[in-house]
Order: sequence, then C-alpha cells, then structure tokens
Amino acid sequence: MNVFILAAGNQTVPAISAGSKWGAILIGIAFLGVLYVVTALITGHWRLKELFAGFDGVGSTSKLQWLLWLIVIGFGYVAIWVLRAEHGDYTALSDIPVNLLTVLGFSTATAAAAKGITAGYVQTGKVAKTGMPANPTAATTGGIFQDDGGSPELAKIQMMAFTIIGIGIFLATVLHQIAIGDVTDSLPNIDSSLLVLMGISQGGYLGKKLVTFGTPALFAPNPLSGKAGTPITVTGSSLGAAKGSSQLLLNGAPIETTDWSDTSIKFTVPDNDPATGAAWAGLPKAVPLAVSKTGQLSSSATFKVTT
Repeated sequence: MNVFILAAGNQTVPAISAGSKWGAILIGIAFLGVLYVVTALITGHWRLKELFAGFDGVGSTSKLQWLLWLIVIGFGYVAIWVLRAEHGDYTALSDIPVNLLTVLGFSTATAAAAKGITAGYVQTGKVAKTGMPANPTAATTGGIFQDDGGSPELAKIQMMAFTIIGIGIFLATVLHQIAIGDVTDSLPNIDSSLLVLMGISQGGYLGKKLVTFGTPALFAPNPLSGKAGTPITVTGSSLGAAKGSSQLLLNGAPIETTDWSDTSIKFTVPDNDPATGAAWAGLPKAVPLAVSKTGQLSSSATFKVTT
C-alpha cells in the first residue's frame, strides 16, 4: 500500500523511503568521484592537491575555496535532482537561490582575480613565480593559512573560516532536505548576513594580496641548518636587485652577505651570534632570518645553527 504526503500546490507525492534518500546521497558522491576520475584521466594529474595548487606548487587559498564550493554545490544539485527524479520529476532545478549563485560568483571571481594579480606582477617583473624549485628546501613555505614566509596569514584564515562555515551550513541543510524527503524545493539558500561576511573576507584577501607583492619576503634557507662557516642561500621575492642600504638579519642583528639579488641572498654562518657578539650558545639553536629593505621588514624564515 502506497503512502502519500501533501505537497505544495495541493499535489501529493509518495512518501520517500530511506533507500531512496541514501541512493540520492550515494549518487551525489558518485558524481563527484566520476568527475574527479575524468578530470585526472584528461589532465594526467591524480593528486587532489594539484586541483588547488598555485604557481609555486603550494596550495592556493582562493583555488581551494572555489573547489570546495564546486564540490558541495555539485553534490547538492545531483542528490536533490536524483531524489526528485526517483519520484517522477525529471525537470532541472531551475529555481536556484540568488545568494547561492552570488557566493559561487564570489568564489570564482576571487580565484580569477588572485591569479590575475599574481600574473600581473610576474609580467611586470615585480615578483618571480617560476613553479616549484628543483630543490624542495628552497621552496616557499606558504600555504592555505600561511604567507610565503610560513607565518599565519590573517586574511587567508578569515576567508577560509567564513567559507567553511558557509559550506557547513549549506551541506547540513542539503542533507536535512534529503532526510525529510523534501522533493518540492530546489537547492537551499545561504543567509544574506553570512554572504556579506564571506564577501568582505574575500575582498580583504584580495586587498592583502595586492599590497603584499612588492613587500620583501623570505622563503626557507638552503640548507635549513649548518654550523659556523657554512655557506647558506636564502631565496625570496622583492629583496631588491642590489643590496644598497638593505640588511640581512640573523637572530635580529645584521650580518655580512656574499651575494645579493632580488630573489636570493647568500651568506656564511658567522662564528658568533650577531645578537650578542659572543660565541653561539645552546646549540643546536633555531634563529630567525629576515630582510630589512628601506626600513620595511620581510617575512621571517628559520635557520638552525648546529655544532
């Protein structure tokens, strides 16, 4: 005996079984799996991280939030459509909420703008982005929540925080809609206040990205550790074509350099701690590296002095 429930417009639809609900969820997940496999087969790249990697091979925050929205919206669309199709409604989900379209547009625009900013600085020579270095120890230590020096980046943390909150609420609403057997509604909407918070955070991320380029930045030294007298190369960006009045700071004090360019600095580990003028004590000892360029301090990298 079939059981019916009352739906909008005085129409009745069959009560939805647990099997139908789980089927819709599993098909939604299968869609994502098939999309990933097809993408990997076409591109030849199977590592998930490569989907949101930046020019330097490190995870791109803007690409990741774009990818996450694509995943949850794609899953939600397929799962809800399958649930409706199982009960005779094969029409597309045409009534997509405006806020959902807006957040997808935000994420797409942010990723495109971030790449455009980087490409613009590369073309004008203000920053070098040549892909992953051959030596992994010379690579940037940046990431999803970090700047290129490896330090926490508040603009990235803020954008990802509101992205995760928005995605979590949207996904929970989709699953609840499936759980109660709602086949009359389209995809759920996103609250306007949360949409504004996400828009502000993405604008802050892009603004920070605009002012960051041109600011000196240090990456991990090569090698990462060494005793006194060891030659070291530390890479970076916007360090200055010539040393001029700029200084390389080891443990907060300036040291002599043997070579200086806009993207790398070479130095020899001094016999004494430049901060105290005395012999190194408490070895091995991790000390900070930074560049002072016309009074502007770069991001910090860490070097370990050993015996």
